[in-house]
Amino acid sequence: MDSSTTCPPPLPEADEQARLAALRRYRILDSLPEQAYDDIVALAREVCGTPQAVMTFVDEERQWFKAAEGIEGEETERSIAFCDIAIRRPDAVTVVEDASVHPVFRNYPQVTGPDHLRFYAGAPMVAPGGHALGTVCVVDVEPRTLSPEQEHALRALARLAVQLLELRRGHLDSQRQLAERELFTRDLLRYQRQLEAENSELATEASTDALTGLLNRTGLEKVRQEVETQARNAPYVVAVLDIDYFKRINDTLGHAAGDEVLRIVGEEIAKGVRGGDIAARYGGEEFLVIMPGTPLAGARTVVERIRRDIAARPDLPMPVTVSAGIAMGLAGRDAPEVLFQQADQALYRAKRRGRDRVEAAED
Repeated sequence: MDSSTTCPPPLPEADEQARLAALRRYRILDSLPEQAYDDIVALAREVCGTPQAVMTFVDEERQWFKAAEGIEGEETERSIAFCDIAIRRPDAVTVVEDASVHPVFRNYPQVTGPDHLRFYAGAPMVAPGGHALGTVCVVDVEPRTLSPEQEHALRALARLAVQLLELRRGHLDSQRQLAERELFTRDLLRYQRQLEAENSELATEASTDALTGLLNRTGLEKVRQEVETQARNAPYVVAVLDIDYFKRINDTLGHAAGDEVLRIVGEEIAKGVRGGDIAARYGGEEFLVIMPGTPLAGARTVVERIRRDIAARPDLPMPVTVSAGIAMGLAGRDAPEVLFQQADQALYRAKRRGRDRVEAAED
């Protein structure tokens, strides 16, 4: 029997923001494929006997596929996502036996178009705090039903996915703590050597930019050390962002307005990066972001979101846009300084091509 003949309302804004915050704490969006998640999707497809199965995470404006069988692509718009409806019922499996006659889904493009979607069943992945992050779902091009045993198995696989997410987050947190301890130890040793060599007072430059709250220019050294802690040949991306026409802002509205623009841009960058990323104000109106373990397409998604969010800020003293350049390399092979130069060149290409855009380094 169809369990979703009506569409539950969207979450209240405060609840939705809390859900998105919970999702981002897992640092799963735009990550590389992982066998454990592929296995869950394969089991869901096998148990339910469907040609397609997906593990999706519902982001602010999209649903992103961590693992999929029988479905091409990496994401779709959230506005046409069956899973967006499913996560509104965290305690239930949403089952749509025939989408072509369903009052909510019959006009969705994947139903009316060549995908010919008919059957859908999605079990929400519910985090310990009660937030539904996405679903483990199965799909068919023919109408069908889901047995109680299959529904129970789908729920179990969704719970297993959340357990994997918790283990993954704990592992990432441990790696981060180990890297921070190593950075701290290196700083102490370096400071001791400087004291012994100079035998004079030495002031250590603060690593945080007072205006934006991001790392300051010394963050480039932190980026280099962070990359060294990664497994050899792991991908990482360096992004350089620059405020367009910043001198015009200072000349027109004064330096106080320019400082406010820098503060807001820094705030949006801090909000837009993920838990394992590092962001710094490199100098003036230029910002630097390092994204470990991230492919180029995932990094572009992050930087594009930051670019759009900055332009949409209603409290800017005047319209502001940013341009960005990104470059990808492999840990242990490509030095961060080299990627910074490549990203900086891509940034200037973005400036030449009209600004308010993201360009990737050319091979």
